[in-house]
Amino acid sequence: MKRRFRCPVEAKKEYVVEVLSGLRTEVVARKYGMSPKTLTTWVRQYEDEVGELVAKKQKETQQIQQDAANYQELQEKYDEALKL
Repeated sequence: MKRRFRCPVEAKKEYVVEVLSGLRTEVVARKYGMSPKTLTTWVRQYEDEVGELVAKKQKETQQIQQDAANYQELQEKYDEALKL
C-alpha cells in the first residue's frame, strides 16, 4: 500500500501557486515527492482560493527580474569605468 501524502493546507496552496505560476505539475510533484494526480486534484480544489498568492508571487518575480536588469546595467557601467 502506498503512503498517503499529508501536509498542511497552506503548503498545499503554495504547491498550487507554483503550478499556476507556470511550472509543470509533474515537476512540482517530483520536487515535493508526491503524485502528479494528487497535485492536479489540489490545483482544481484550491485554484479559486490562491489568486492573491499567485499575484504576490508574480510581483516578486517581476521585482527579481527588475533587480537583475539593474545589476546588469551597473556591472556594465563598472566595467566601462575600469577601462578608463
